Amino acid sequence: MRKVIKDLILPVAVAVAIAFVIQASIAKPYEIPTNSMYPAIQGADSKGDRAPDRVIANRVIYKLRDISRGDVVVFEPTAGARAACSEPGDVPFVKRVIGLPGDSVTVKEETISQSNPNPALRPGGALAVRRVAEPNSFGPDGVREETLGEGDVTYVTYVKEAGEAKAQPLIIESAITPDYEASFPEVPPDQLLVLGDNRPGSCDAHTWLGRGAEFTPQSNVIGQAEMIYWPIQRVRFLN
Repeated sequence: MRKVIKDLILPVAVAVAIAFVIQASIAKPYEIPTNSMYPAIQGADSKGDRAPDRVIANRVIYKLRDISRGDVVVFEPTAGARAACSEPGDVPFVKRVIGLPGDSVTVKEETISQSNPNPALRPGGALAVRRVAEPNSFGPDGVREETLGEGDVTYVTYVKEAGEAKAQPLIIESAITPDYEASFPEVPPDQLLVLGDNRPGSCDAHTWLGRGAEFTPQSNVIGQAEMIYWPIQRVRFLN
């Protein structure tokens, strides 16, 4: 019996304990239920044919460095943000950091600008172009990347809506450009302004604006979403 405990039960118990420690303090997996971060992170489709992405959040990185613009973060939303999005109380949010303390962010249709000289979205950044094989055929596959020229302003892609292909702004730096306008006050100390990459399809700071919940406390950040680990065909590191 002692040999069984020593050779089998003890190693398993140690492995389980190590896994719990890693999950609690270093890295933790999360399932992404929505498409608010599409195309970088995909949720399940409406028909249930596509499994939602699962990501690993690095819970240590922000003990070593400050949060940066462009980071994809996992965080506990404020009560106002959660109520605005009608999400259950135990589901963390995943969004991209757009504004840091001192930034003034303005969102207009197709563009995002901020007081910082190095905005998150700018000409010269990555441009992902969605392609469709047929006018009424659209899906997440067939994505290619190009580079925006300094003089380039307007781009068009196709999305399937009500059974028809319609024009919509392109994806800049892997984010679908917004179809709304919003002007945020200056980001306060120790706060963040976060938006989903799927700008028109994300419940984020623009939804929380006017509810006293437009900013997210930095202390609410659980960690940085670093990689998609499932489904297997979607495994990749996140920018």
